[in-house]
Amino acid sequence: MPIRLLDPTTAARIAAGEVIERPASVVKELVENALDAGARTISVELRAGGAQLIRVTDDGCGIPEEEIELAFERHATSKLTSFDDLERVATLGFRGEALPSIRAVAEVSIISRPLTQEFAAYRRWERGQLVERGRRSAAPGTQLTVRQLFADLPARRQQLRSPASEAAHCAQVVSHYALARPEVRFTLTVDGRTTLRTPGSGVLDDAALAVLGRSVVAQLLPVDSRQLNDGGGPVAVVGLVSRPSLSRANRGGLMFFLNGRWVQSRLLMQAVEAAYHTRLMVGRHPVAVLHVALPPQAVDVNVHPAKTEVRLRCEGEVFRTVERAVRAALAADSAIPALVAGEEAEVAPAPWEEWPAAGPAEQLTLPTLPPSRLPVLRLLGQVGLTYLVAEGPDGVYLVDQHAAHERVLFDRLRAAWARGTIQVQGLLDPLSFPVNAQQLEAYEQLAQTLAQLGFQIERHTPQALLVRAVPAALEPARVVPALEEILSLCSSDPTEWRDQVAASVACHAAVRAGQALSDQEMRALLRQLEATDHPKTCPHGRPTMMHLSATQLARLFGRLG
Repeated sequence: MPIRLLDPTTAARIAAGEVIERPASVVKELVENALDAGARTISVELRAGGAQLIRVTDDGCGIPEEEIELAFERHATSKLTSFDDLERVATLGFRGEALPSIRAVAEVSIISRPLTQEFAAYRRWERGQLVERGRRSAAPGTQLTVRQLFADLPARRQQLRSPASEAAHCAQVVSHYALARPEVRFTLTVDGRTTLRTPGSGVLDDAALAVLGRSVVAQLLPVDSRQLNDGGGPVAVVGLVSRPSLSRANRGGLMFFLNGRWVQSRLLMQAVEAAYHTRLMVGRHPVAVLHVALPPQAVDVNVHPAKTEVRLRCEGEVFRTVERAVRAALAADSAIPALVAGEEAEVAPAPWEEWPAAGPAEQLTLPTLPPSRLPVLRLLGQVGLTYLVAEGPDGVYLVDQHAAHERVLFDRLRAAWARGTIQVQGLLDPLSFPVNAQQLEAYEQLAQTLAQLGFQIERHTPQALLVRAVPAALEPARVVPALEEILSLCSSDPTEWRDQVAASVACHAAVRAGQALSDQEMRALLRQLEATDHPKTCPHGRPTMMHLSATQLARLFGRLG
């Protein structure tokens, strides 16, 4: 087949596939255009998940009539004048591809009126061709309607999921930008039903209340890197993060906004989760709404047509600032998990989670009391040879003896490591520890860390290590399971090895569930737990204690009027 140029219609539809993947892509592009136009009120209407109709109405600056048709041509934009402008782009859109891409795959009409014009201009396109021009009476701003998305592309149409699922993805986009721009009033209507309305007050907490729900917002903590001792430097981070008591099974609750743009960033996810290290159970993830501000020239937004991926020219500084700001917010809070009597608290679903196809809403793993320091506890006894029962100033506390001792030992190990005073016990009979190839490779990586923590280990044979000494806290009988767990760390982040090795040693050295303790041992454990920096969770993020308040006790026994 000879080489030939594609006709303009075919080329436009191929190019549109890079920008418009589903109805949510259309919503994203149109909402971004409305925000770039300075809108303070944005309304989004959907029918059949957006496949039948998407209508976005805003009160922005509008498009002059003589520029409307040009706006629907490829690479026509008011946001860039030269390639150098990409170094300091401050708008959400800049490629000039969104409107022509939408025009290529749907029926599109626009009504737009700048404040200086008496009438609004009207244009309509079908199959990429302009079919109608006119003028209408309308308020200043723009209304853009997209009908029958992918109607002429049956393969793309068939790839769409159910209307409920597509509506959920659209709702996610609107919710993200409602959190990105709390000063803008957003309304989302799906098949005639209003599912989201934000006040546009400019306060992030108000937008989060509308998007995430009251039960989630009650569990969020403020973050502000500008309150750090060094002021946070050129990178500023503000927003909200969840207490460790609120977590989810996936990372869908992590939302990041870089200079007002919603982005997907593995770096930012890792920075936030690093701040929760030892505070959340493995496999659980926090909720976060974080705004990161840095100079435009430090961000490369020209990475992907969807503009949700960016490259940072100061990754290390951004990571450190985010981690420190979130860690400071968590350190300032000290909520004790509460034992809820007779009911389960649930996380209110976000708007994009209300639809059946989006999956069930996550549940709060543990509701919490108002922030407070760990009180002095009076021992009452032991239950099931596993839990300590204690009385505090406001009710009863159940303490997991293994998790509590694990936290105590972990903090001791880290402190001793920092001082260089790790206590070591030599083994009377050196232990030969057989290893496979993966474990041997892990040992080579972890050798220095293990030595710093008190392990004296050497190569014995090609298939075995010889252990001569271990940390004093670790019983000889627990050396083998501890080393087996430690040597599984080889695939994790090297920056976390020290804490992970310490956590593993603490876990294997701590008293076990089912172990009887004397009153003296139990009281000593409570005092030691009160002295730790993070007494509410073990190093793996599990809670060390639960609380049943005096008010809950009174309610259970019918003493509360």
